[in-house]
Amino acid sequence: MLLPWKRYILRLMTAHNKKAPAPKGVQALLDVDFVPMPMAAARAYFDITGERKVTGSELELADISRLVAIALSTVAPIYRMAEDAERPSELSAAEINTLLFQARPVNLTGILIKREDLERAIVTLKEARASFGTSAAA
Repeated sequence: MLLPWKRYILRLMTAHNKKAPAPKGVQALLDVDFVPMPMAAARAYFDITGERKVTGSELELADISRLVAIALSTVAPIYRMAEDAERPSELSAAEINTLLFQARPVNLTGILIKREDLERAIVTLKEARASFGTSAAA
């Protein structure tokens, strides 16, 4: 059974959601090639771990999101949308290091991942998790 907020995240992440028309803001998210990292990290975390616990604090949630973003960055390109750019640009290893490892607190706003890369990254990370003896979520 999916929790209501997970169903909402999954609905947002489904590119071909043909159900009732979504509000303009939600539809804009469905139409884009890129997924905001906070959303991608939440989806990846729940898909990979199968965890259904509520985090204890905003700080704990931010740290989990940072760790998932780091994991995603190891198997997929990560992008950032500059204020004056029309399209996101791919982050270099040095930029990822600065944004995800060194910055405190980490701000995932403006960091993106391509929808198709997110799907592949989740599969890859689930397989890696399973190969190390921890059962992945079905």
